[in-house]
Amino acid sequence: MNLRIQTQRRQRAAGMTLIEVVIAMAIAGIMCVSLYAGLARSFGALQSSRHQLRATQILTEKLEVLRLYNWTQINTPGFVPGTFTDSYQPATNSNPGISYTGTITISGANVHPAYTNTMRKAVVQINWVSGGIPQTHSMETLISEYGVQNYLY
Repeated sequence: MNLRIQTQRRQRAAGMTLIEVVIAMAIAGIMCVSLYAGLARSFGALQSSRHQLRATQILTEKLEVLRLYNWTQINTPGFVPGTFTDSYQPATNSNPGISYTGTITISGANVHPAYTNTMRKAVVQINWVSGGIPQTHSMETLISEYGVQNYLY
């Protein structure tokens, strides 16, 4: 009789109840959904960072090209193109790619009146759409007839 009671106790303790199984499945489901959401968000942030990095590369390229122009070319109307278009991830049938459009504006620099005739301010602005959200980034620099280093020292 004593052996039979011990066997019944072992059988009851050996299995899990339905409530325990449901709770364990709910916890596992929440963990899987959280893991998926975290991965999806991190891949989205990575993609956005790539697009911003590409925009910065394009802006830097445009400013470096301006450095190659001489003072006469900078001041010649129409010599420096006012707008430009560049792309990232070349378009395929399934992926149209990202198109960056931008403007280059050269204007008088806000400096001491003695330098207004020999300095210009260049502003390069770029726009693109990432994940359905419009993005903008810009850079600016000063251009001097004789080089900025002569004005700084």
